[in-house]
Amino acid sequence: MASSEAHKARTRPPKLPRLPSNARITKRPLLRPPIPSPYASSASPKVVYISAKTPFISAVKRVRKLLELIDKRTVGQVDLGDGRKGEQTLRTLEEASQASEKQPEEVILKATNRAIEKALGLGVFFQGQGDVRVRLRTGSVGAVDDIVVDENKTQRKQTKGKSEKEKGQGDMADADGNAEEHHDDVNDKTENIEADDVDLPESQIRKLSVLEIGISLK
Repeated sequence: MASSEAHKARTRPPKLPRLPSNARITKRPLLRPPIPSPYASSASPKVVYISAKTPFISAVKRVRKLLELIDKRTVGQVDLGDGRKGEQTLRTLEEASQASEKQPEEVILKATNRAIEKALGLGVFFQGQGDVRVRLRTGSVGAVDDIVVDENKTQRKQTKGKSEKEKGQGDMADADGNAEEHHDDVNDKTENIEADDVDLPESQIRKLSVLEIGISLK
């Protein structure tokens, strides 16, 4: 039990540092390779990206259409009219059958974060179909977030901090008993301003959970 918890702690990505109050994050869309044609060969993976708003029935129809094209491409057209051509076609079919038994071509569903629940629902649906195999694979992917600094907010804080510091220094001359308290308050506010004025990177990388569901014909 202790070893499994230690393994999870090692594989868990580190937490990102907290940003100052004058900075905000702008999320970029995930980078995705171009989607190949549905009629492309098995060398091009057939990927269906699932989002939280993807209609369930639409995703099922897309997967079924891709599986139908894979089946047609694997079987091909059989013409045994010419003896030589027929023998060659049979050898081709035999090689394709052996290759499909070793590693059948899949339609891959991919989902991240909130869309994982939708993808799991699709996986459960296809598990109930008798003519397909379903395989689940998990992983992670890096997403790039831009860090945007609000210059106007920083300038307002600096101006407010300077005025409060000058006011605190004026109050310090009035009463020695309250001088240290005012001095501490001014120092705290000055430290907050300096924390907001630190050099920030232009972007940061955030880890996302990824679920892949491979669906192939039996």
